Amino acid sequence: MKQSDQIKTPHSGKVIVKNTVYNLSGNIIPVLFAVLLIPPLLKGLGTEKFGILGIAWMITGYFSFFDFGIGRGITKIIAEKIGINETAQIPTIFWTSIFIVLSISLFVSICLLFFVPTIVSLFNISKALQEETTSIFYFLLLSIPIVTTMVGLRGFLEAHQKFRTINIIRVSLGISSFLLPLIIMLLLNSLFWIVVSLILMRFFVWFIYLLECFKADKSIREKVIIDFMAFKPVMRFSIWITVGNMIVPIILYSDRFLIGILISASAITYYITPYEVVTKLLLISIAFSGVLFPVFSRNYINTPELARKILIRGVKFILLSIYPIVLILETFAFEGIEIWLGREFAMKSYLVLQFLAIGVLMNSISLIPNIFFQGIGKPKIPTIINLVEFPFYIFIMWIAIKNFGINGAAFTFMVMATIDAATMYIFANKMNHINLNSKDFYLGLILMAVGLILPFLFDNIYLKLAYVIFFILSFLILSWKYFLSNEEKSFIVLKLQMK
Repeated sequence: MKQSDQIKTPHSGKVIVKNTVYNLSGNIIPVLFAVLLIPPLLKGLGTEKFGILGIAWMITGYFSFFDFGIGRGITKIIAEKIGINETAQIPTIFWTSIFIVLSISLFVSICLLFFVPTIVSLFNISKALQEETTSIFYFLLLSIPIVTTMVGLRGFLEAHQKFRTINIIRVSLGISSFLLPLIIMLLLNSLFWIVVSLILMRFFVWFIYLLECFKADKSIREKVIIDFMAFKPVMRFSIWITVGNMIVPIILYSDRFLIGILISASAITYYITPYEVVTKLLLISIAFSGVLFPVFSRNYINTPELARKILIRGVKFILLSIYPIVLILETFAFEGIEIWLGREFAMKSYLVLQFLAIGVLMNSISLIPNIFFQGIGKPKIPTIINLVEFPFYIFIMWIAIKNFGINGAAFTFMVMATIDAATMYIFANKMNHINLNSKDFYLGLILMAVGLILPFLFDNIYLKLAYVIFFILSFLILSWKYFLSNEEKSFIVLKLQMK
């Protein structure tokens, strides 16, 4: 393959669509298993044990944020090295980056081990489960280095455009995260061994990722070199992402920690169950932005207008994909939970689902400009926004939970996600990356807002059904007529004809 082909291929619409489909499949398939397996897990474990399992899922699944931005740095720098044909430096960059992440995360993990009893005491856990929960937390903290370095291995594969391989592994891990607990519950009925099985699976997946990295580039297997000077370009890019990665998880997951502290572990169950389902919608924007990240990086320097065009199209794609789903989830929140988990559960969680659904929509549309800023080498913009929001978010979340319980937590999540999205687009507009100065934009924004507010007023199932059908059809028709460009319409028609 010629160097020019090597550079152009990842930018083609066909490759972007194919890789996005891989990412979506890798994220959506585990969600389907979650929907099927959460009810028997909840029934078998009970609300308190299930709440503790939810915390274990969070640590083993989401503490990958604490890779200090190096995973994304590996993707960016190694992709650039491949593009300019400087592959000789790749083994050194790879192993140095992995070594640094492993060392720091291992140090943090060991330090946290001394505070496990204190961490467990923060949660309102019954005395019967405190000893088991303490043992669980020791094992969870020891798994952090594996979870964080796994991000670096995945970043290396992303730089080589191995999205198919990544998502085969992701599907296997996602399914096992729900299937293994169910099997262990039926065999041993032990929460401790359920969590141990989750950790062991991540050890296994880590080695699979490493083997796939060896297949993608044999030189990293032959040259294990650590040179801290080679880490400089990764460090320069990662430093702001590192700060963001320390703040974002706290912002995203402080709600359930505060619920556990201020209310109870059982209350986490009524919050985390709709949360785990609705936040899976973020996987659409995460899958799409994960593919767009190297595209923004490679295009902005030479063709900034093309990068801006891709940014705008990305936002349109997310809105057209997620808004109708959010409207349906919000409108039928009570009915959906009632069918899934029963009327009593629905009474306690339907408002949570409604507020969270809107918040997830806001997070989804803010992720595209966020990834754009990162891709063009300005990660400090979204990081500074998050740093400013952070103290306000924690303070307001605390007050809301203390006074309004889990509904207050969900409402705060929605409001702060909306503020975050608005701030992100204001910055994009000020820097001339996207144009928001049009009457059509503000009119469309008002109509979509009204569409999300009205479902709170409906109780009758038939009225809800009529509303959803009418509004979604109107949304699609108006979007086709005013929202999409002629070029985008032609692309959609062509794809439909091919199907």
